[in-house]
Amino acid sequence: MEKKDSFFKRLLYSLKGHHESNVERGVYGYMWWSGLKIIILWFIIFIPIVLIAKYLIDLNPFFKYIFNNFSDAFVFIVFFASESFLGLIPPDFFIIWTSKFNSPLLFLTILGILSYLGGVVSYWIGYWLSTRPKIKAYTERVLEKYIIMVRKWGGAFIIISALFPFSPLSMVVIAVSMFKYPFKYYLLFGISRIVRFIVQGVFYLNILNMNDFFSLL
Repeated sequence: MEKKDSFFKRLLYSLKGHHESNVERGVYGYMWWSGLKIIILWFIIFIPIVLIAKYLIDLNPFFKYIFNNFSDAFVFIVFFASESFLGLIPPDFFIIWTSKFNSPLLFLTILGILSYLGGVVSYWIGYWLSTRPKIKAYTERVLEKYIIMVRKWGGAFIIISALFPFSPLSMVVIAVSMFKYPFKYYLLFGISRIVRFIVQGVFYLNILNMNDFFSLL
């Protein structure tokens, strides 16, 4: 019992220390303003795309082809590979893919978990790269802007990258690993990735009757 109490005390002390450090560095203000800017930018891009798809371009043949010609297991494998290696395929396509199921929220959650686990793979890719001096030097140049942001904002940058679509999470996590950011904190902050898939799926799949909203525009 005493060991458990000691563990929780150390955990609370650690979280308190991180909180005080975040306040001093202005991390919460950065998260608020960055999140607000990204949300505004996301809606500026998202709404026109939805309107174009709704009124100008019929995307049904494209998605029907994907739904009918690829097995569910294959789609999950491709998605996991993409999320593990630089996020080469936009997750949006996979989010829309879940509309074929009767319980899309379940599959959105699965996508979120796979993306989270893909981040774990990315972390160890970054760790492996950091042990190869020549490759490390090149990778650090490529990921310099992400490394700077991780160094400055730490977990806040991980959360923002996990929640919003403008920073490929895999690349951010590789930068996190090369910066020697603690793996346990990535595991904690990276959980927000699962939230991103569920929330974005709510918009994409009309779970909240977004058609009614767009009919007013």
